[in-house]
Amino acid sequence: MPILAIVLVLAVLQGLTEYLPVSSSGHLVLAKHFLPGGENLAADASLEVLLHVGTLASVLLFYRKRVWKLAMGFFGQGKDYREQQRLIFLLFVASIPAGLVGFGLEGQIDRLFATPLPASIALIFTGCVLWYAKRLRVDGDDLTALTWKGALLMGCMQAFAILPGISRSGMTIVTGLRLGLSAGDAAAFSFLMSIPAILGAAFVKLGDLDTDTGMGALEVSLALGTSFLVGLGALGLLVWLTRQRKLHLFSPYCWAVGGLALVASLLR
Repeated sequence: MPILAIVLVLAVLQGLTEYLPVSSSGHLVLAKHFLPGGENLAADASLEVLLHVGTLASVLLFYRKRVWKLAMGFFGQGKDYREQQRLIFLLFVASIPAGLVGFGLEGQIDRLFATPLPASIALIFTGCVLWYAKRLRVDGDDLTALTWKGALLMGCMQAFAILPGISRSGMTIVTGLRLGLSAGDAAAFSFLMSIPAILGAAFVKLGDLDTDTGMGALEVSLALGTSFLVGLGALGLLVWLTRQRKLHLFSPYCWAVGGLALVASLLR
């Protein structure tokens, strides 16, 4: 397949799987290894980070009112600026684990993206976590009940999800529900805390895109636009599914894809 076609397929996968709790990184790793011509793409996580930037834009649009209130609160503006400043602090705390892991273990993490075996096993694990979500209530507290310890725990789950095959949205939302947050607020905090994590990864990786991927301006633009549009629809769908207590419906899919990929990678 031509590089442009592969990139577009990966952009659609990224847009769908970044928010649906099935691990975008795991799907991208598997697609790069099993799509014809995928071996011509970079073996590390550079392309994955690029596509994450596209879906980051969909988060900013979807939660634009919350992001605007956070920005106003940062400058001490708005009626609830103190609560917004508290939320900014919690987001900062939640960002620490991913920052430490991403910057401290970059080389080791990149090696996990070079083979489909770790992603296959991690997808099976993700399916188990999503199945556990059946037991959790979805009508819990709002973000005023979230403590710094809870934010740190969600941040640790986000750091864990740097591994390919571990769903970032799945791990953090399920953790938020387990902490007693409502479905809507668990999802909102999950995606708000993804903003600094994606920006940090982009800062590290995007400077190497030309040399790592061989993609030109056309491929980059189409990849960003496609992952943004598809991601926007997937984000809305996930928020609805979380409120309907249906995250576990993705478990069989994760088990099937992970299992098939595991067998295929062992037979190659």
